[in-house]
Amino acid sequence: MKYSEAFENIRPYHDAEVQAAINRFINHPFFDQIAQRLFPDKPIKELKERLSSIQSIQDFQSVMMYPAARTVLDSSSDGITYEGFEKLNRDKSYLFISNHRDIVLDSAILNVLLFEHQLGTTEVAIGNNLLVNDWITDFAKLNKNFIVNRNVPPREMYSYSLILSAYIRFTLLEKNTSVWIAQREGRTKDGDDQTQQGLLKMIGLNGGDDFYENYAPLRIAPMAISYEYDPCDVLKAREIQYKMEGKIMEKSPGDDLKSMIAGITGIKGRVHLSIGKIVDEKLREIKTIKNKNDQMQALADLIDERIHKSYKLWPSNFIAYDWLIEERFSDHYTKEEAEKFENYLRNQVQTFSGDFQSLRHPLLAMYANPVKNKLKVDGIFEKNL
Repeated sequence: MKYSEAFENIRPYHDAEVQAAINRFINHPFFDQIAQRLFPDKPIKELKERLSSIQSIQDFQSVMMYPAARTVLDSSSDGITYEGFEKLNRDKSYLFISNHRDIVLDSAILNVLLFEHQLGTTEVAIGNNLLVNDWITDFAKLNKNFIVNRNVPPREMYSYSLILSAYIRFTLLEKNTSVWIAQREGRTKDGDDQTQQGLLKMIGLNGGDDFYENYAPLRIAPMAISYEYDPCDVLKAREIQYKMEGKIMEKSPGDDLKSMIAGITGIKGRVHLSIGKIVDEKLREIKTIKNKNDQMQALADLIDERIHKSYKLWPSNFIAYDWLIEERFSDHYTKEEAEKFENYLRNQVQTFSGDFQSLRHPLLAMYANPVKNKLKVDGIFEKNL
């Protein structure tokens, strides 16, 4: 797989472009505002001088990305737990296919943990709809984000998908750099995490006709991230409610920015990230399926199974299931935890000027659906999860 000129519109910055991008980045008015919040004990002049001396993406992530992300996580969560990093070899690249809850933090938390484990950070797929200004674009491309165009006309979709597929494969196999990509376009609004067949087909467009030889070299690593509280839950529930009522919710770039800020700064409670078993060992079995669509569905089901199996359930998930579906898991939470969760939901609705009764069902569903998916793969739960 060779480098293509078509990658120029997708790729993050090269090291040779870092200094010019950083100069734009630190001289923009947004920088001082953000720096004061993220680094309150560090003089802005000193931070700018340090960043001005950087000449590589790796140094930028070390000086800016990692401490900034750590500060956010330490201030807005009750701690990050994780598992599965022992499965990763520092000399190999992986395609992390992940459930998607938060616009920024899902991949950022993975990269924080990879950084702390002294493993290479990933390139991250980001929709062009999120690059609402030049400053955010510079930050994203300095932080190893590659751009996925969400506005491709239908007649151009196949040729664009070929380019995107080739870039992902080039990054994994030639650059030996891992890639994070969501299992579906956009965040899962209702908590029902399902991998889209179309995503898997796109990834395999440049890999040849042999199913095993196509997907095995990519080392697909299913990733599950679970937040005790979703800071954007009311915003998502409102979108679902609109759809249920047959209304169209018009979104502006400003709405995406609000969701990004809410996700970064909002209360998350505890957070758990799990790397599931690499799917290689099942690919020869899937290869024997004759129908191509059935092959893709089998691969999607396998990824989903490993995401659901490693998804960490919190008291909020069990409470929502009991309140919405049937009382079954009362031994997985206390009365105090149930009261805390209800108070949290009511405060969230009030913060975003919503109506609790109209949003109650979609809110509870997004917390309950991970329990339903876990039941499908695990059957029953042990007493204390």
